[in-house]
Amino acid sequence: MSDTQPVGSPLAKPPANPQTCTTQPTDTTLSYIDSYKHQQVGLFGNIPVYRPLENIAPSDNPRWDGDFGCSIQQLVIGGGSGEHPGLVIQNPAAAVAEFALTCEDFTDDEARCNELYPLLVGEPFLFAGWGVADYHGFFEHCTSATLPNPFDPDGGISFETWLLAGIGEFIYYAMPDLALETVALIAPLHVEKHHIRYNNITIIPPNMPVYANGGNAFGG
Repeated sequence: MSDTQPVGSPLAKPPANPQTCTTQPTDTTLSYIDSYKHQQVGLFGNIPVYRPLENIAPSDNPRWDGDFGCSIQQLVIGGGSGEHPGLVIQNPAAAVAEFALTCEDFTDDEARCNELYPLLVGEPFLFAGWGVADYHGFFEHCTSATLPNPFDPDGGISFETWLLAGIGEFIYYAMPDLALETVALIAPLHVEKHHIRYNNITIIPPNMPVYANGGNAFGG
């Protein structure tokens, strides 16, 4: 499908026992995205979520120096000045597909599900300049009461699936233009709309000022 985004660096998962690691924490005073036009979409807990308004070319070494490439059809969690290092949502279509495949409100249509599985090939995330302390801190953030519906290690799905599906839920309801073809594919399967599964990205109210140089994605 044409709304499938390119994939990038391999996913590095949080270490099983971060206390035994000796890697030094990454400097989080990053401002790479501030060099480009971008909007604030909302907040993932207390971490801003952005949408670029111009395509950002990748740096020579995006994994270690905090710089990253992303497009106007992608989202970035963090990455602003003084914030958590950036997490690029490289494949919004995969996020929407994961949401549909894991949410009980969608009917189990085998033919359509078979069209969704290929979207999950590749790495949906780019962790730009993250160190061991960043992975551990982000995991702690995602399991804390900072989020309305935090990750439950005993919830029956992996952390990566939880994160991707939650972002897909947000895109499906709030920013479907990021994955129009996938949203159109799964919409006929959405027969029940009774459950809020994740709802962990809070939208900034329209007309409320934000620091992003492109303003509030939802008005203002």
